[in-house]
Amino acid sequence: MVEFNESLIIKYLNNDCSSQEELSLYEWLQESEENRNLYANLKKLWSLKKIDYYSDRRQIDKALASFNYHVKNRKEIRIRDFRIRLTKYAAIFLLLIGTPLLFWLLTNNFKDSSELITVAVSNSEPIKVITLNDGSKVWLNSGSTLQYPAEFQKNVRKVSLTGEAFWEVKKDPLHPFIVQTPSIQIKVLGTSFNVNTNASGNKVQTTLVSGRVSIQDMGGNNITVIKPGQMAIFNNQTRGIQINEVNTSLYTSWRFGLIVLEKATLNEIACKIESVYKLKIIIDTKNNINDRYNFVFRKNQSVDSVLEMLRFVTPFNYKRIGNQVFINKK
Repeated sequence: MVEFNESLIIKYLNNDCSSQEELSLYEWLQESEENRNLYANLKKLWSLKKIDYYSDRRQIDKALASFNYHVKNRKEIRIRDFRIRLTKYAAIFLLLIGTPLLFWLLTNNFKDSSELITVAVSNSEPIKVITLNDGSKVWLNSGSTLQYPAEFQKNVRKVSLTGEAFWEVKKDPLHPFIVQTPSIQIKVLGTSFNVNTNASGNKVQTTLVSGRVSIQDMGGNNITVIKPGQMAIFNNQTRGIQINEVNTSLYTSWRFGLIVLEKATLNEIACKIESVYKLKIIIDTKNNINDRYNFVFRKNQSVDSVLEMLRFVTPFNYKRIGNQVFINKK
């Protein structure tokens, strides 16, 4: 049994825990529903720590007196013991953060909301950055759609994605974050990762930068778990999944407007330029075009400047006619 330590929760809420301390907290949360309720209520107190007015000790005493009055009117022994225990730790938190809203917080949970917000970014629009109501951030790529509730439900934070998005999810072990795609869902507690439902070959790519995520089927059954630096590639047709070690920057730099290609052939680079600028590139060469190059460009550059940059990497002549580019490799 893991011993309760209020200072550990404080460190966790301040994002100041070591990996071992986080593990200890998770183990404590798994021991009982009572522990999870205690954590949830103390977290609500901590979330209001910026309300300076209520740092007055008289306000604290008033809040505790009101809270204890309601505790004493409870007849059930189990509930009484839990409330007394909660009062003890809530008092510690109140001394740290100061608020008279204790009883109100302890009797109000996350609100359910049926209101859904849909954000769609067309292919011609720039990347959009969205902050969800739990503080998580989403970078939504062009040609993508995100749907999320105005307020998350009690037990889970669930959103839907079609297209590509990069996520920075706030840690909350009591409320897992789930990204639903048309074919799979990704479950996390707090991490940063990229999801692309439009990957070539009718696949869904999940690239993990930090933390840990679980790939699940639409019924919530775990398929696999990936670690930082790994990509899970789910094939929508075969329903199979492949795990690769990858350079995550290649799949996440798009949120900064960068296109990063590593060890790519001229044809692969041309395909990416076609995708970004909606062009058709025709390569005419008698030489070996299987050589591989590292190439980086910004989406807001003109296509001509990108082609000129590419000419420094691998010499060629080109002619642009309308939305077609003819490349003659030297």
